[in-house]
Amino acid sequence: MKRKLSVLLYITILLTFTALSALSQVVPRSQKPPNVALTNGKWFNGKSFDSRTVYSVNGRFKFKKPARVDSTLDLAGAWIVPPFGEAHNHNIGTGVEEWDKRAIQKYLADGVFYVQIQGNLPLKDEVKHRLSINRQNSLDVALAQGSLTSTGGHPVGLVERILLPQGYYPEFTKETLKDYRYFTIDSEADLEKKWSLILRLRPDFIKTFLWFSDEFEKRKGDSTYFGQKGLDPHLLPLIVKKAHANNLRVSTHVTNAADFHYAVTAGVDEIAHLPLLGLTPIAVEDAKLAAKRGITVITTCAIVSTLPPMILRKEDLPQVLKTQTVNLKLLRENGVALAIGSDNVTDSSVKEVEYLRGLGVFDNLTLLKMWTETTAKTIFPQRKIGEIKEGFEASFLALEGNPIKDLQNVHKIKLRFKQGFLLEP
Repeated sequence: MKRKLSVLLYITILLTFTALSALSQVVPRSQKPPNVALTNGKWFNGKSFDSRTVYSVNGRFKFKKPARVDSTLDLAGAWIVPPFGEAHNHNIGTGVEEWDKRAIQKYLADGVFYVQIQGNLPLKDEVKHRLSINRQNSLDVALAQGSLTSTGGHPVGLVERILLPQGYYPEFTKETLKDYRYFTIDSEADLEKKWSLILRLRPDFIKTFLWFSDEFEKRKGDSTYFGQKGLDPHLLPLIVKKAHANNLRVSTHVTNAADFHYAVTAGVDEIAHLPLLGLTPIAVEDAKLAAKRGITVITTCAIVSTLPPMILRKEDLPQVLKTQTVNLKLLRENGVALAIGSDNVTDSSVKEVEYLRGLGVFDNLTLLKMWTETTAKTIFPQRKIGEIKEGFEASFLALEGNPIKDLQNVHKIKLRFKQGFLLEP
């Protein structure tokens, strides 16, 4: 009898230990980073590079040697820059976890640590866990979850006519995606009724859509504009007020200068595009107001040439591209913060940077700061990231060459370091 009890006790202990071990692998705990001396690196200071030793102490940059150093990482003369960011994409939260995981791996391989998803199938905690996002050894992601538009507005057409047939959002239908993947807000009453549903998804920010706001009355009841309209622009200030009351920032899709005007005057925090279809430039007064209010504008320039004719007529493309360059110069000259974003599910922001470089509007130093500093701060404004400064998160990329002299060196990543830990390739 004693032997049977002993065997049962042994089995019980073994099973308990196995279950705990499995749980520890499924739910990894946040580890305390070691104190690391980072030697022989050339560190980006916002203007140039300094050769010095920097320390990672509890996952933060320190310039003074701590009392205890656990290890030393020899950077072997590498050029050290903050990680890159992607402020506008939709390739996480596709409803297909394998697609999401491939996107995450591509981001990390390209040195992109910070990503903002401007509309997605809302992710529950268990999915975030399976994707391993927002961890020390993975990608940090800000999610819009459901986004706000009008009945028949963008992105309804995109979701129903393109993404669903392509295999996005399996197990969902047009009916079940409504007021979940996107919310239709046609009145103040709709906003009041659906606000609690929006908040229930726990968005990191609120994504809104404007589309030719100067033609809102013309388009709102016309089915020929299905998928090519947006919110009543007069509702946007109300959305901003409610979002800010809940400590949520607002990002707004714009297609032309009128949309840009309405977004800026409504007090949004971020404009998700340079006006995509703009034939005329942004008003100087609107650019000045955007700078005064600290509104960040995301580039999304490279995708314009790929838009289908139903969205952008072929004969309008040359003028739209000309206006794009004018707008970039106008915003830069007026001190508007510009962040890098591609709005391209096949890109990680790398192609967007290459496109901008080809325009000749920005020098390499400016592009590097846009990609590392401005982009990181618009995605996670409360965190100390995007710069190599005392007390900032100890995250960086080690490059083989100087990216200010040759921007192609951003592709030559020797190692990746995040929050005090060396990332495995």
